[in-house]
Order: sequence, then structure tokens, then C-alpha cells
Amino acid sequence: METTAQGGGMIFWLLMMAFAFIVIFMPARSQKKREQELMAKVNALQKGDQVIIPGGIIGTVAGFKDNAIEVKIAESVKLTVLKTAIVGLVNDLQPAAKEGGAK
Repeated sequence: METTAQGGGMIFWLLMMAFAFIVIFMPARSQKKREQELMAKVNALQKGDQVIIPGGIIGTVAGFKDNAIEVKIAESVKLTVLKTAIVGLVNDLQPAAKEGGAK
């Protein structure tokens, strides 16, 4: 009878390890996919597109450099930020805002 109890305990631990793997690694995979999608959008930016940079600052793309984008945030204020610093696109937020207003 002890072997049956031990075998059941082994299955329990295998199930627990599988569950822990899913809980820990699946969100990381999902986040990586979102980051890749954002970088694809950043690489496809054009002049005049609106972007969000850290701190929630919204600006308009004014130009491009090697690994950086020139963002105009006011009439005579331009910032040069790395492409990796872009946290979002304003166009991505607009449909979400419309859905939230419909509730």
C-alpha cells in the first residue's frame, strides 16, 4: 500500500510543477509577444504619427536618426528618444477610449 501512496504523491508533485511552470512562464511569453508587436509598430512609424514616451508624454514624430526618433512635444520643443523608449502609440489607445465611453 505504501507504493500506491508514494506513486500518488509523485503524480501530485508533477502536476504541481506543471502548474507552477504555466503560472510563471506563460505571462512572460505573452509580454514578450506584446514587446515584439510594439517594436514592429515603432519600426513602421512615419512622420506625423503620435507616440507616447515615458512619463505619459504624447508627441508627434518629427524625424528619424539611427536608433532614435525625434519627437515634437510642443511648438518649438523636440526631444530625441531611443526607439526602445517608445511605450505606445496614440492610435492604439483611441479604440479603447471609444469602447470605454460606450459603457
